[in-house]
Amino acid sequence: MALLFSRLTDVQVLPVQGNEMKKSLGRIFAAHGWRVAAFAVVACITLSPGAARAESMTFENVCKGNNAASCYVKAEGQITAETPALFSSYLKNEHSDGNKVLLHSPGGSLIAGLELGELIRARGMETEIGIWKSEGTFGDTVDGGYCMSACSYAFLGGEVRRIPEGNRLGFHQFYLSRERTGQVPSSQVDQALMSAQELSSRIVRYLLEMGIDARIFVLGTGAKPDDMFVPDAAQLEEFALVTPEGFGAFFLEPYKQGLVAASKRKSATRLYDLASQFSSYCRKNKPYVLITTDGGILNPDNLPTTSINMFSKGRGITATATKDILRVVGDSSVEVEINDKVVELLSVTERIEFSLFLGMSSGGEVRGAIDLSDMDRKIIASSFRFCIG
Repeated sequence: MALLFSRLTDVQVLPVQGNEMKKSLGRIFAAHGWRVAAFAVVACITLSPGAARAESMTFENVCKGNNAASCYVKAEGQITAETPALFSSYLKNEHSDGNKVLLHSPGGSLIAGLELGELIRARGMETEIGIWKSEGTFGDTVDGGYCMSACSYAFLGGEVRRIPEGNRLGFHQFYLSRERTGQVPSSQVDQALMSAQELSSRIVRYLLEMGIDARIFVLGTGAKPDDMFVPDAAQLEEFALVTPEGFGAFFLEPYKQGLVAASKRKSATRLYDLASQFSSYCRKNKPYVLITTDGGILNPDNLPTTSINMFSKGRGITATATKDILRVVGDSSVEVEINDKVVELLSVTERIEFSLFLGMSSGGEVRGAIDLSDMDRKIIASSFRFCIG
């Protein structure tokens, strides 16, 4: 049984009538309603289903392959008061090649969940929900994972947050367990309610600091004590619980005498994922695409292996650039001269995937994928008709 407030160990709930309690709590949390107040006023919490039987959270370095981008710190089990310190110690003493935390947990201590999330954010790490399946030296993630209750707040600490299909994030109302119900001395009621307000404030402040829509606090605390609020795909995006993936719609920009078409990534670049923009244009009646990266990782004397995959009606065609049609622009972009066949394919393709391979010592692979609409294809075609010079 975990304690919400260490200083309120002996505080219990007053045996007042429901309406009386609602009026009292309503005066303090009028903006959020009685459920939110009840969420925070309790001194003890009942863990999410299964958490009481779960083992304490453990950590392990795991990888899908030889490259660091495929590696995780697997975090599995119940979050206890000791979990943040154990996680910090693990990162200090165990070398981890990856910068991602793979979470699979039924929940646990709310305060520890917040602290774990703060540690994850301070290290600039990413979070993902899933189950790890070992296959010899390496392994892979499989669906069926969950991150519930206190774990959900730890998950929100990720600089980048992913929930692959088949895995779940759940918010739980922390509440007083029946066996601990009793009476609160009248002299301690004000202290209990004040601490409840402080906790609610801390949670909302945490959400805002992590860049999360704080409305999720109200929805989460509105769940029944024995139930979970599991956001659907639309809500995951609406409340910024997951990081937007991929690139946005193409747009046109005037440049010199012509037009440039471009698609920008939806989120900030990150370790091992440095592609920031894909552009198309023509110059002196020759068509080009430009792949832009962040980080100044390109060297004009070391041309990357560059390929563009185009998919239409379930079929894919790969165009690999030869050295004579490649040019590094500055230290952040690669320009590729394309032929009429690629131009024709771009006018009908439904998806573009591009890749720059720099060698592992220079940053590994820079890649991206863009799903094209009919308007995107028309914009790209326009950029090849109105040359910039």
